[in-house]
Amino acid sequence: MRADIVKRFTDLGDPTLLVLGGLAIFFYLWIDDGRRAVAGAWAASLGLCIALTIASKLLFYLHGWSQPGPFRLYSPSGHVAIATAFYGNCAMLLATGRGRTFGLAVFGGTAVLIAFLAVSRMLLGLHSVPEIAVALVIGLASLSPFHLSLATRPIVLRAGQPIALLVLIGVVRISNVDGEALVAHLARDIASMGAESPIASAARTLGIADD
Repeated sequence: MRADIVKRFTDLGDPTLLVLGGLAIFFYLWIDDGRRAVAGAWAASLGLCIALTIASKLLFYLHGWSQPGPFRLYSPSGHVAIATAFYGNCAMLLATGRGRTFGLAVFGGTAVLIAFLAVSRMLLGLHSVPEIAVALVIGLASLSPFHLSLATRPIVLRAGQPIALLVLIGVVRISNVDGEALVAHLARDIASMGAESPIASAARTLGIADD
């Protein structure tokens, strides 16, 4: 498979894109009083995923197995973790209150999307199987808050509304912040902090001048 095609596909899991998409869905849910509690669960789910992803990356950057090979465990895939939480939540949102056949189609399509995304990360040589596995566990665990909320406060949406939001998100794809590089830089700062004060290190990481 051509590398440029794989790259375009893996961009569907770009964390910046999905965080922007998550904010759009959050505000869409928040503006309706009947959906506000679900909006909070949506935010909790994505927030948990982002926090676990950053924590796992910091942990493995500092203590992981970084030697090249199929069993490397150095940087769990943020693309896969956040994509699993985002697309999984979207699937639950679209399938709630609808027929079994529709639900199976939505969840099946979502599973295939996430699987292809995970494979694309490995084909590009960016992550190993263990790193993908850890990311999947993080993403699946992060679905819990939203799943529990929908179980107690089921809502039925017109599918066209959230789908239209997701299409609009594609317009902002030109925003591209390298989250992987940012976390790696933060991990290096923590490892080399030594006698340097945490405040000074944080300021340097964020690009704030000392003067």
